[in-house]
Amino acid sequence: MSSNIVAGKSVIEIPLESQKTAEILLAALTPETKSGPSDRATTQVSLRDTVLIIEVEAADITALRAAMNSYIAWVSACIKSIEQVD
Repeated sequence: MSSNIVAGKSVIEIPLESQKTAEILLAALTPETKSGPSDRATTQVSLRDTVLIIEVEAADITALRAAMNSYIAWVSACIKSIEQVD
């Protein structure tokens, strides 16, 4: 039985309410792309107007899922923090 490792890529687009919120999230997540949660996945974050774009490439589906979950959780925590401050 051979074991094939399947690589994966995902793009998550999150529309945000304002440019300010989008820029805050970009600034908060950018350092995470330099030292992500796993050596098996790489991530890039960018903005298109007020849409946060998170691109994840991973060596396998498990790493892809884990990286996506991490970034979604971080975005959620950031948004909740911003709402508390405003």
